[in-house]
Amino acid sequence: MTCRACKAVKQYDLEELILDRRFRRLSMEWEAVRHGLPCRKCEATDTRVDGVPFGRTDPEVRAIRSRALLMNLALAVLDDASRRARDEDVCVPATRLALRVLRPYLPDRELLVTFWTAAETGRGKPHGPALQAMRWIVTKLVDAGHPVWAEFR
Repeated sequence: MTCRACKAVKQYDLEELILDRRFRRLSMEWEAVRHGLPCRKCEATDTRVDGVPFGRTDPEVRAIRSRALLMNLALAVLDDASRRARDEDVCVPATRLALRVLRPYLPDRELLVTFWTAAETGRGKPHGPALQAMRWIVTKLVDAGHPVWAEFR
């Protein structure tokens, strides 16, 4: 982050920035972060926020990015399914495929089985158990150090 007013430069860890914004209940949208991050030195909001890559080769970065994209797309499918599970049957091939994609990233398959069971039995229940299972999956992925998109946290 570079302040245009006082020229101060501050480097944030991505996870630290996400936790701080979530704690202060601020938007996780990248445009809101880029234009609304205040300078810690002079409190001005005229700042420029850029991502800074660290010492990895292009093939390594592409491999990490593709794994993160695949995992987060699977989470998007599960998130959609968990929100619809109360009203309709979401135990469909797309949900099963998303669970299989996430299997290598979780230490055991228990949470995935829990999600499937909650999706099967959660129809008509007011507090959708699939939503809670989705939160557990996201928590385990974050705890394991995987790059989970901010909107799932």
